[in-house]
Order: sequence, then C-alpha cells, then structure tokens
Amino acid sequence: MLAGVVVAILAVVSVAVAASSDPTSISGHADTAHLPHDGPAPRLTADGWINSPPLGPSALKGKVVLYDFWTYSCINCVRTFPYVRAWYDRYRSDGLVVVGIHSPEFDFERVRANVVGATKRLDVTWPVALDPDMTIWDAFRNQYWPADYIADRQGQIRYTHFGEGDYADTENVLRTLLGVPASSPRSNQHLKTESASGAQVNPETYLGAARGQVGTAPGLHTYRHSGTETAPDVALDGAWTGSDEKISSAAAGASIIAGVHAQSVNLVLATATGQPLDAIVTLDGKPVPEADRGASIHIDGNGRTVVTVTAPDMYRLVLAPAVEDHELVVTATQPGLEAYSFTFG
Repeated sequence: MLAGVVVAILAVVSVAVAASSDPTSISGHADTAHLPHDGPAPRLTADGWINSPPLGPSALKGKVVLYDFWTYSCINCVRTFPYVRAWYDRYRSDGLVVVGIHSPEFDFERVRANVVGATKRLDVTWPVALDPDMTIWDAFRNQYWPADYIADRQGQIRYTHFGEGDYADTENVLRTLLGVPASSPRSNQHLKTESASGAQVNPETYLGAARGQVGTAPGLHTYRHSGTETAPDVALDGAWTGSDEKISSAAAGASIIAGVHAQSVNLVLATATGQPLDAIVTLDGKPVPEADRGASIHIDGNGRTVVTVTAPDMYRLVLAPAVEDHELVVTATQPGLEAYSFTFG
C-alpha cells in the first residue's frame, strides 16, 4: 500500500510538471540521425481494450509503435489528440501502430464505461489499452501525462517525449523509423488547436484533501468567504465535504472562488448521484460574456451561465480571446456537485 501511495504521489507531481513546464526542457530536441536505443518496449498487460482486439507481440512485430499515455480528464492529453489522430491516419498504411494507454489519475477514470464514453466524445479512433492499476505505466517507468514512447520495427524504444509540443520532431522520428521518403506528404501540419503557450498562467490546482492546495480537510466543513480572489488563489464558500480526490457540495449555494490569470479554464467535475446537476458560473460577479464562454457553458431560462454536469469529465468553462484576469465563481445549485481539479491555459 505504501508503494502505491508513493506511485500516486509521483504521478500527481508528474502532472504538475508536464502541465507547467516547457516540454522541450523535459524531452529535448530529436536528432533523427542519432536516435538512442533505450531497450525493448514492455509487453502490454492491459486490463482490456477499446477499438481493437488485444495487441500482443505478434500483432506489433515489424511495426513502428507509438505508445501514447493519457487520461481523459487531462487537458494536456486532449490537446495532443489532433496530432496523434493525424499521424495515425497518415502513417498506419506505412506500418505505424498507435496504442493509447489509458492510465487513470482519478478513480472515476478506472471505470471502463467512462473511458469508452470519453473515447467516443474525444474521437479517439486508435487502439486503447486500459491500464486501471497503472501496470503498463509502471512497466514503462512513466511519470507524465501525456507521454509518448516510440518503438522501431525491432521493438526497441528509440524516442520519448513528455508533455505537449514538439509535434514536428515526433513526426520526423515516425517518418525516419517507418522509412517514409522525404518527398512523401506529411500529416496535416496546419491543425488549428488549443495548445500550451509560454504565457505564465495559473498552475493546475487540485481541490481534494490529499493535495491540500485549497485547505480542504476531510469531512464536512462550512466556509465563509469575503473579499475578492486574485490569481492563483482558490477559496471555498458554503458547505463542502472534503475527501482525498475531490470536494462535494453539501448544500445549494456552495461555491468555489478562483482568481484567474489565463485564457482558458477547465474544471474536472462529477455528481454524487450520477444524475445531471447544474452549476452556475460567473466571471467578476456576472454571467460569463459570450466571447469568454467555454464549450461547456450555456444560458439557462433565467439568463444565468451554467455548466450541466452529466458525467465525470473535464468541463470547459472559459475560453477567452487572450490571457485575462478575472474572478471565476462556480456555484452548486444543489448538494452533490463533485469538483476535482482546475487546469488553465
């Protein structure tokens, strides 16, 4: 159990590093003429598969394999998917196999049905190996979401990349290992996607008691908030029940108040009953302006900007034209709203 706790702690640290660091400072530039030999790729001991029958050594023999570690509530992972999809579509006829390895951060991401739903919503069409107990994660000695490992046709790991970015480098490695001629067309290099930038924005912020970032202790507590929060501070108001991974509203009107310096704000949410639940979202005490609304925000019959939580997932609350400073408030309309972590871009 102690070992498991240590792994979990390391995993949490890894997310923070991957989300807040320049990926090139972790992975480095890829010199395709001198790719390292980092040993054989571990065998995939998956707990199940999505989009594919089990892929054992015989199925991967002679293929170039991209092992992509992700978890579905991770915004950094989601932002890489257009590139992974473009590589899969462009190079699978040349011998590329993409294996998405879903290693969960939160307990709800261990549930197969939740992952199946997420792959459909996120248009993940390539094979996905389910890794609920982090078995494959440990075999690769991985520490980051997202992380890519590329094995050559002999099954040897030749390239590793952590975090977002360096997409041209990764594609160059794939083309080299596949033996694709330089004159052959590349994948779509003009994808218009949300991506990490060099701007300093709020760090990822966990709301559960295990991280202690918001001061939430386990059990039921009533918080009294006054004043205004500025980035990167997050506070609570009203009745909340704390647990290791999340906080749960214990009454209508319980609020999360976040000082924001960012362009985008995402919040991992769920409901205690599994039934849909509305939360009211405001910016600077007013409904979220249309120009700043994330994809998960809609207007209700009372003119309020609302997010309807229908399943455990990452919800997009704000997507502004540029990095802006605001006070964001998320207010539960009833007990049972579960909040896990904020990510910013």
